[in-house]
Amino acid sequence: MIGAVKPLRINRILCPVATALLALTACAAPRPVAHVSPAPATTASPAPAALRSASRHFRAQVLARVPTDRADARGLELVGDLLVEDTGPVIRAVAPLTGELRAQRNVPPGNGIALTPAGLWRTGAGAAVLLDPRSLEERRRVTIADESGGLCYDGTNLVQSDGTTRLLLRDRDTAALIRELRVVTREWSTARLGELHCVNVDGRPQVWAAVTGTDWMIRVDLATGAVVADADLTAVTVAEVPTGRDQVIGGIAAVPDTAGDLWLTGRHYHHRYRIGLQSRP
Repeated sequence: MIGAVKPLRINRILCPVATALLALTACAAPRPVAHVSPAPATTASPAPAALRSASRHFRAQVLARVPTDRADARGLELVGDLLVEDTGPVIRAVAPLTGELRAQRNVPPGNGIALTPAGLWRTGAGAAVLLDPRSLEERRRVTIADESGGLCYDGTNLVQSDGTTRLLLRDRDTAALIRELRVVTREWSTARLGELHCVNVDGRPQVWAAVTGTDWMIRVDLATGAVVADADLTAVTVAEVPTGRDQVIGGIAAVPDTAGDLWLTGRHYHHRYRIGLQSRP
């Protein structure tokens, strides 16, 4: 079991000196960002990042940041050399390093996108929509009964959050519900899970889940529901200085060819961040 943490660290009010020091640390000159590889075939299966790590506690280090238009980000996925961002009424594809718009399409409200061999799935209130990964045109739509807080693909199934400690595993081709998983934890028993990012650690499918209203995300084993790791995102939240209830983590996507670096953004954030996760005691 991981050590006790404080999941209710909701937008802490820090003394001016501490805030300034943290902000300077978070906003330090970033290291160069790795080149993004050319797009693979859009039907390829995007295998989750394979990691090998005994660490259970992490903290975010800001490596780079790209200005955004403060959109209401509700999902983020890497599709070839582009980042696809769900912003509620619009889903769009942008260049990771510049934010340059490459494609966009109006869509009904939703939360969560995930790239699978079938295409790009997007979940919303009462529906799951399959989109073409490049053009973002709708291919088909199916009815689902659950609200969506986030979505990712673990290499076998779609994994969906619903704003509670419950995760829903769905068929990658039809979005049909396969099974439910309750997160097993005492420290995070009241957590409201939002945006998701699937990973593979020591051969086990797991998922990073942003905990809504806090500066944390937790990693859940998809076989057992156990919380096996946590990550403190203070470096991002202090640099961004959220001031509203909706300014929470809204998008997580892998940076290719790295040891677990992530693109991360939030609802109404001023920037999209590239972060690395460093082990902490």
